Amino acid sequence: MADDLQKKLSTLMEIYTTGEFYPEVFKAKQEFFDQAGTVHDDDSEFEQRMSLFMDWYLFDRIIPSLGIPPITHYIRQNQIDFSESEKALVDDLSHSIHSIFVFCGFSLFGKKLIVQDLFSRKKHKVIEPRLNQAFARGDIFEARLFPHDGKFFFSQGFCFHPVEMKSFISSEIKKIRFQDRARHLELILQFAQMKLKHQRFSHIDVKHIYGFNSKF
Repeated sequence: MADDLQKKLSTLMEIYTTGEFYPEVFKAKQEFFDQAGTVHDDDSEFEQRMSLFMDWYLFDRIIPSLGIPPITHYIRQNQIDFSESEKALVDDLSHSIHSIFVFCGFSLFGKKLIVQDLFSRKKHKVIEPRLNQAFARGDIFEARLFPHDGKFFFSQGFCFHPVEMKSFISSEIKKIRFQDRARHLELILQFAQMKLKHQRFSHIDVKHIYGFNSKF
């Protein structure tokens, strides 16, 4: 991620996980892990899930007492004091794209990853050199993109789903892609829970895990 994006993200985390917002984090964790599945310190995806949680908390979850998510509250509270560059930066953060993506390949010179958002069907070119070796064509995964200076950058958290479940995931997204954002988020978290169950019950055929009538 671009350094200035990361610094501002760290500022948001500091503000909205301490002081008067400290109790809110615990409530949010319960909500998130109830929907996405509970992870433990020794789980292989623990750090990834915590990153996904923090982004969800800052950019998607509504703080009940305020009626808006932290990013919107931060902008309203501080916009008078923003410099032009800071105003552009927080605007970029407020327009993040949290979705399920498919990795389509690399750009002409291999400097950008091309991913397709399965909800909007749009393709984006992402600058992320450190992850170039982590993707294979056809990979399907949950992630968040931040627009910045005419480019896109990944946030820290990812949830990779089994490639063989691409058709199932795509078909479920297709059913609700024109519904509201809250329904999209609900489905994304349901997929995350399925992935966690797949890890816990690795001896079970994944097709029996990914589904809404699964016994696991």
